[in-house]
Amino acid sequence: MSEAKAPQAGPFALWLRRAAGWAVLGPWLRLVRVTSRVVYDPPDFWTRMEADWPAIVTSWHGQSNLIYSTWPEPRRFAIMISTHPDGQIAQGIAQSFGFSVVEGSGASERQRYGTGGVGAFRKTLRVLAGGQSTIATADIPPVPGRNVSRGLLAMARHSGRPIFAVALVSSRRRVFDRMWDRMQFPLPFSRIAVVAEGPFFVGASATEDDDAARLKASLDRVLEKAFVLADA
Repeated sequence: MSEAKAPQAGPFALWLRRAAGWAVLGPWLRLVRVTSRVVYDPPDFWTRMEADWPAIVTSWHGQSNLIYSTWPEPRRFAIMISTHPDGQIAQGIAQSFGFSVVEGSGASERQRYGTGGVGAFRKTLRVLAGGQSTIATADIPPVPGRNVSRGLLAMARHSGRPIFAVALVSSRRRVFDRMWDRMQFPLPFSRIAVVAEGPFFVGASATEDDDAARLKASLDRVLEKAFVLADA
């Protein structure tokens, strides 16, 4: 399998994508939020997270869209977003809600260079050391989906900060099963479930493989529970 660099786009194309995220998808997610009921599980998850502040919040890639509009106090978080052209749309959404952005993503089997991962890793460590929490998806595009990134585990290990596994599901949704991350697109007038587990400290298990397996199990568990709560 050949190794590829991250796709690049011109300055105008990047601006256009960020504008689409800011002016189109951002308002759509606000519409979903104001027309929907949000249920948090556990109800005191925010208090639990603040007890271990700052923290690393992670979810599977396909369930990350709803975090922009349902997450408390976005200005206290920095989101790691890919430098891929499609990531610029997400950057526009995140900034429209007040999140800080760290540009970069981990390397994958098909894409090892040009991801900005090393710089993003170092910047995220500084963000955490400065008292701001961070949000990063647990799996790296494009394949395979729903496998925990070792970079995420390294981030937790080097920073000493805990991970919280989260899942966000809307009762009215479109799920794109053919996409690598089975992305969920939320629709208005929904019941939105936000489920969290943690804190998860890396290094508590015998090996890195054990840590990865434990975090994957947690992410799968909160996702399953979020679907049940949303569809109740």
